[in-house]
Amino acid sequence: MMMPFSGRKDGLSVSEALPDRSLFTLVAMMSFLAALTLAGATGARALSARWAGGAAQLVTVQVPDPDQPLTPASKKEPAGPTRAEAVLADLNTLPPGSVMHRLDKEELARLLEPWLGEADNSALPLPAIIRIRLPDNAQVPNDLEQTLTAHVPGTIVEHNASWGERLKALANSLLACAGLALLTVGGIATLVTGLATRAGLSTRRDIIEILHGLGASDGYIAGRFAWRTAMLGLGGSLAGTVLAMVPLLVLFRMAAPFANISLQSDTLLLPDWQTLQNIIPTDMLVAFAGLPFVAAFICWITTQSMVRLWLRRLP
Repeated sequence: MMMPFSGRKDGLSVSEALPDRSLFTLVAMMSFLAALTLAGATGARALSARWAGGAAQLVTVQVPDPDQPLTPASKKEPAGPTRAEAVLADLNTLPPGSVMHRLDKEELARLLEPWLGEADNSALPLPAIIRIRLPDNAQVPNDLEQTLTAHVPGTIVEHNASWGERLKALANSLLACAGLALLTVGGIATLVTGLATRAGLSTRRDIIEILHGLGASDGYIAGRFAWRTAMLGLGGSLAGTVLAMVPLLVLFRMAAPFANISLQSDTLLLPDWQTLQNIIPTDMLVAFAGLPFVAAFICWITTQSMVRLWLRRLP
């Protein structure tokens, strides 16, 4: 006669076979590292998008001898426009919505102050600096530099888009490293869960063989062990994720001024949901919320697979 098995009082004593301390602590530590990795990857991606987007739309034009006339005066014709005015006229062909600004003497002085101090720079032969901000999704004409150089010799055009490409490549590298780190953490979690499950099966081998012989199904036994490891993984990952929030809140609070975010002095100690949304990206909060459930699933599926494989080898 086959004995039905239902409920939780079945004699397996899974809580004794899989103690809380070791697996809970290890999962908490791995979740702590995973949360920091997710934060680093998300922050790198956000900063890269911000910097790359801003740099790609900026162009700087330098015009030596800006106040010199492009064509000298003659007896028949007056002097033509200055070199700077000629460049500005050529820049009017840029895409609609482009904003051009020629830096005045005060702005140039502020740029040179870190190197030359507050000395009078009026006697220096400074070039004209024209700063251009293109509209979103607009690109600089490929022949802009050749056109300006041909019309106004000596003009220099600096494209900041190359910095955007470098930042994008750096962000992609960081994201790849973060993905590799997360895969490594997941692999270690799987290994640790498998070792813990194997140790639990070894300590309950005799009882499991008896129950299995009396009619306990593989799914039932595997489910009991998997439920135990999943709950330990959920609790450990939740503890590790919450613990990781402490240094991350400090770091994000320090970085808040660079993102034009103003925080009250007491928001770090008792942050509310609105404060968290202001200082932590939404996608990062979603990732943190899902991290404990991912850890629980890894523990559950690993234990299910190992226990079922182990039971199949029983005589």
